[in-house]
Amino acid sequence: MKSLIIKIIVLVGLGIFMLSCSDDYLDLDPTEAISEADVFTNTNNAWPALSGIHRFMYMNQRPGGGHSSHAGHGGNLIMHEMMGEDLVNHDTGGNWFIGVHNWISHRNESGTYTIYPYRFFYTIIANANMIIKYIGDAEGPTYDKEFIKGQALAYRAWAYHQLVQAYAKRYDWNAKPNNQLGVPLVLAPTTQGFPRETVENVYEQINIDLTNAIELLKNKNHIPFSTETPKSHITIDVAKGMKARVALTQGNWERAAQLANEARQNWPLMDEDELLSGFNNKDNPEFMWVSHITQEHTYAFSSFFSYMSWNRNSTNVRNNPKKICGNLYEKISDTDLRKQWFASSDEEARERQPNTSYTAVQYMSFKIMAPDEASGRGDLCYMRTAEMYLIEAEALARAGIEGEARSVLYDLISTRDSDYELSTKSGDDLIEEILTHRRIELWGEGFRWLDLKRLNLALERDPESHATVTTTWEIPINDILWQYRIPRAEINANPLIIQND
Repeated sequence: MKSLIIKIIVLVGLGIFMLSCSDDYLDLDPTEAISEADVFTNTNNAWPALSGIHRFMYMNQRPGGGHSSHAGHGGNLIMHEMMGEDLVNHDTGGNWFIGVHNWISHRNESGTYTIYPYRFFYTIIANANMIIKYIGDAEGPTYDKEFIKGQALAYRAWAYHQLVQAYAKRYDWNAKPNNQLGVPLVLAPTTQGFPRETVENVYEQINIDLTNAIELLKNKNHIPFSTETPKSHITIDVAKGMKARVALTQGNWERAAQLANEARQNWPLMDEDELLSGFNNKDNPEFMWVSHITQEHTYAFSSFFSYMSWNRNSTNVRNNPKKICGNLYEKISDTDLRKQWFASSDEEARERQPNTSYTAVQYMSFKIMAPDEASGRGDLCYMRTAEMYLIEAEALARAGIEGEARSVLYDLISTRDSDYELSTKSGDDLIEEILTHRRIELWGEGFRWLDLKRLNLALERDPESHATVTTTWEIPINDILWQYRIPRAEINANPLIIQND
């Protein structure tokens, strides 16, 4: 009994994973590989195996090329943003992600948008499992082995957190243990198929892995072949940020607040110029975990910026500028710098986008910019400091530690809005204020659908804001549509899997 999705072999050489170009691209047999024993003979060989996961985060993974949902984790981020209510598609833009936006694609068990995330995260898990199993026997410094293993554990935990949020029912803070079906737990290199574990068991393993990762990553300040650690690598701060996200999802408020606070200590907030510079540069001081994408690693239209920026020369961007929902835009103070991320009128949009071959409309986003208009190349951020402030503030408020929650929120928002005053709100009103700033601050970065699900909020789209491409306006809580369907190819290969029907 073999699972097609988790069948993977570690590849090195250029530090990447090469995937088969067979007709059934769920078959992850590689085009070339060296043996596991050779990869993990010593730590010099093992580092490229870890680098392979780093690159997998952004590389085009569709055989023969292609783009959209195959743009590494950027494709997943776009999907999660498209399924919320705060991003508005002005036009079909070649129909990229429109089925996702209308909550259709993630329910097609044979479709790309269902297959891709499942395959993506289990590929990371399978390769992390290789590292975790074999790195202990490799020759080399203990420092290196701990650093490599700690990152592999963090990757595995992060991937499972992404999977269980998408393919299972939400984690219910008030119904512990959460015995609803989660996802299969694969914790060693294998081609064996496994049944779906409970959501509770999946989260237990996630927390075990992150606890172990944090311990191993202590005092790991640089990789051995550099004077610093590139931001593509997972540091102890990033691992703590991951665990803070998990704790927030599970309703472990004090743990979430503490971890988010610890994670952000070494990462200053952006200044005004950086806030308005396009969210595309690894050197941004807020970027804690980011893929640095060089020109040689750019994959045509397989880029986050080819869909979410305002200036990439692509059909999708030219015809379908991404807009903020009007009712959320109106919640942004006029003195808030973040209001400049969006055009207040058609006229302002045209002034800021002078190229008349591009559509320019009210509320269009200028937050995300491609530094290279021709290729869409840009560094893609997966975690930044502001998110940690928002996690800490929300968790403190829900824990009833409201004075500290107001203070943390003030420390963040006062850097965005010079007129912002310390909040006097309490209870649900304070939590709502924090969540509104979370929606504004993280707009377009891939959080909104996961937040709706985490918070057990129904989808409710504003008819006055959303364009005619929108056909799905409301989804009630507990609807089956809140779960991605598991790929049919995986179910056919592994009869232990139960579908989300």
